[in-house]
Amino acid sequence: MSGIKYPRAKPYISKSSKKEILDKFNIILDTGNLIQGKYVKELEDKFAEFIGCKYAIATNSCTSALEILIKSLNITNKKILVPSQTFVATGNSVILSGNTPVFTDMNKDTFCMSFKSIQENMSADVAAIILVHMGGLISPEYYEIKSFCDKHNIILIEDAAHAHGSKINNLSAGTLGIAGCFSFYPTKLMTTAEGGMITTNDKELANTIKLYRNHGGDGRNFIYNSSNYRMTELSAAIGLSQLKELPNFIQSRNIIANHYINGLKNIDQITLLPTYDFIKNSYWNFYFILEKNISRDKFTNYLLENGIQTGDAYSPACHQQPAFKNYIGNQNFSVTENILQRHVSLPMYIGITKKDIDYIINTIKVALQVG
Repeated sequence: MSGIKYPRAKPYISKSSKKEILDKFNIILDTGNLIQGKYVKELEDKFAEFIGCKYAIATNSCTSALEILIKSLNITNKKILVPSQTFVATGNSVILSGNTPVFTDMNKDTFCMSFKSIQENMSADVAAIILVHMGGLISPEYYEIKSFCDKHNIILIEDAAHAHGSKINNLSAGTLGIAGCFSFYPTKLMTTAEGGMITTNDKELANTIKLYRNHGGDGRNFIYNSSNYRMTELSAAIGLSQLKELPNFIQSRNIIANHYINGLKNIDQITLLPTYDFIKNSYWNFYFILEKNISRDKFTNYLLENGIQTGDAYSPACHQQPAFKNYIGNQNFSVTENILQRHVSLPMYIGITKKDIDYIINTIKVALQVG
């Protein structure tokens, strides 16, 4: 990232955490217990406690977490509703589990899948909905979506890759459906380098997930056709250190977001996303929307020339990706296509200061005048 002073995202590992991690690495290397050992179990237990659920099952990625969760729910040859505004992993997990993704439009205020689009894309063979907490925001339409799922006997799955610690009316992401899947990729709120976690309150489901994670069995008897989705002890050692600091990470991200909001709220050429008193946003990303007469390319290039990296997750949307061309029908993606041409996410990571944010905001103001 030569020339980039303010990256869009980066992991944060404190000096004290580095020592703690390296001490665990030495123990792991000395014992030779490299995978699925005591540190993975400790991370699972502590993450379940943090989320407020009974069971947490560690995996090697959020993508594999979604895939084996769907398989463990015994959903096959069905349709699963997925937002087009999400990373391709969400759609791929549906296909890899033997099902068909049906992509839906998004809500312009939240970037999450819209309840209206869910209703428009319903059919008798829809078995589940994957609700993505986009950018860390739990959709304020959650209660309508959950009620709809309950009424129509549809399974609600959370893609909580961005939403560690996010809450709606004090209910945590990862406890809002049958199960939730979290990502520990380096740009996320906490990292294990690569890794994921499934959370649930269903004991039978948790036990089935553990089998799918380990080639479909317990090491001797194999019940399902599966693969290796286990987490390493080295990853778990990093995760334990990160989890300890996660509440502070989330608090810092909210402080950063508030600085951005206060500095940008009176700029006519951009629209900020609404905030909600009953929703705690973990702020994986901080988004805003440019007015239609502003060239996003010119705007973001100016910021980049001045050391500020931005993002546009997830553009192109899933329904525009070649990988999913055979799964697109007559769905309406008008909101997604409109917003994803104009949205921008700003640097959001631990260590960025108020002075840094002021510089970014001032540079945005100049960029809007130049553009």
